[in-house]
Amino acid sequence: MPENTTTVAPETEAAPSSLADIIADLRGFGIEEFEEILTLNMGGKQMRIKISNVPTEQELTAMLAVSEIKGYAHIQMIKVEFISRAITWINGIDLKRLTGKNRLVIDPRDGLSKDFQIVLRDTINGWGVEIVQVLWKVILNHSQTIENRLFSQFPDAAVLTDVERRYRDRIEKEIEEVTKSAIRDKVMEVVGTDDDEDAVPS
Repeated sequence: MPENTTTVAPETEAAPSSLADIIADLRGFGIEEFEEILTLNMGGKQMRIKISNVPTEQELTAMLAVSEIKGYAHIQMIKVEFISRAITWINGIDLKRLTGKNRLVIDPRDGLSKDFQIVLRDTINGWGVEIVQVLWKVILNHSQTIENRLFSQFPDAAVLTDVERRYRDRIEKEIEEVTKSAIRDKVMEVVGTDDDEDAVPS
């Protein structure tokens, strides 16, 4: 009498999606919300928000938005730009789901309809510097947690390579040259103004 045998069918991989579907599914890859809702109580008001790390595109946009501002003001405005882009949920409203006309809100400062990120940025710019500093630190710590987890998966990525060092040195040199040029132009502008004021009309 033949023995009872069980045949296990070989696993078959699911048919791959189209390339367009695969790329579409990767949209927003690496963007993670902070697990907890942050509750801030100030001056009798309460604000509840969620934050996430910022996409590369938004980081570049934030940097370009304040590229004309210099010194301490530049540092503060970078924080404001980042915070306004890192907030993904506020007092029950999921900002990530807003698209098209739903992104438009009335700016209480001038009554004009604008994208909520712009209005939120300008609103944050009027907050206390302490709140801005705390939220900035929360965003940085959240980003650092994500980066540490990735480095634990790819430890070699934490090593500063010669290629990266050369790239960094080139950028630092370009920044130094631009800075020197800006200072030189400013000095010439001031000297020129002084010369004009001291000049005796003929």
